[in-house]
Amino acid sequence: MRLSQLSQAAGLSPTTVKWYLRIGLLPRGEATAANQARYDDTHLHRLRLIRALVEVGGLSTDAVRDVLAAVDDPRRPVGEVFAVARRAGAVDSPAPPQQASDLGDAFIEHRGWKVDPESPARRDLAAVLNALATLQPPAGSEVPAPAVSDVESVCTLLDPYADAVEPLAADEIAHTPVDLSRDLLTERVVAGTVLMERAMAALRRLAQEHHAARRFPS
Repeated sequence: MRLSQLSQAAGLSPTTVKWYLRIGLLPRGEATAANQARYDDTHLHRLRLIRALVEVGGLSTDAVRDVLAAVDDPRRPVGEVFAVARRAGAVDSPAPPQQASDLGDAFIEHRGWKVDPESPARRDLAAVLNALATLQPPAGSEVPAPAVSDVESVCTLLDPYADAVEPLAADEIAHTPVDLSRDLLTERVVAGTVLMERAMAALRRLAQEHHAARRFPS
């Protein structure tokens, strides 16, 4: 198919497709003339993956480039591709104070989780704990700010969330198919990691809206 047909099938403008070609997200097609090329279903599949990661997953083109480079490198184990996808979807949080980092690390140790010391999720958790610690209520408020001043208070706050997500995470990993080709398996891992992160956040907001409507009827 020609580039115009490829862009139409992918639901993208020709300008966007040309941009993805120029920055290396999309492989070049088979040259048929000086300024023309032929594309096939592999290009369409890749474009749909790029579109999902950018438009739904919220990744930058630089992050998508890193993820696709890992997917396309047969020397990289699937576990490493999984780590790249997790890093790509992490929030770009500023470096939190050491106290918040120590509390986050202590909570991870409390849960018995094996986590890379350089995992961006560690920084994200510490950034949240630091933000919560700064939320001081107005003088005379009857509702105290979330207590995150020591390990015990952090565990009290976060254990219910960890209890909810750990079985889900374990089930996701346990049911990741291992009999697929590496190409399909790594794409499944990437798409599941990035897109289902958005799905989980959306489901939580939907559930909150439902229960808020029941408790605080208008």
